[in-house]
Amino acid sequence: MKLAVGALLLTFVTAVIAGFFVYQFMFTLTEKMKTAFPPQSLQLEPVSINNTCMTLSVRNFASVNVQITGAYVNGKANSLTENVFVPPNGVGTIHLYGTYVKGENYTLEITSSLGSPPPYDVKYD
Repeated sequence: MKLAVGALLLTFVTAVIAGFFVYQFMFTLTEKMKTAFPPQSLQLEPVSINNTCMTLSVRNFASVNVQITGAYVNGKANSLTENVFVPPNGVGTIHLYGTYVKGENYTLEITSSLGSPPPYDVKYD
């Protein structure tokens, strides 16, 4: 009987110690994932607009390459003329061709391989 209680107590203590190490490992892994995939991975830099082209510069704050997969202007899909890959801590350039009117406001939505940041409002001055 003493042997069974001792074995049970040893198993319990081992499980508690193992749980402590697993907790530390998972906590560290979660922090690394927050660094690799921050909640706001893309940021729009100043936008240049003329009558036929809107040029966007997008900064990547993630630690992985990000591909821009789509762009929407006022809710309408705009075809990307080239594949845009933004390196970690780098800036990528997107050209959106269309007809733009001076004095108008435009809502931009960019979709990427890491998800979509919030929409941006831009005015053509």
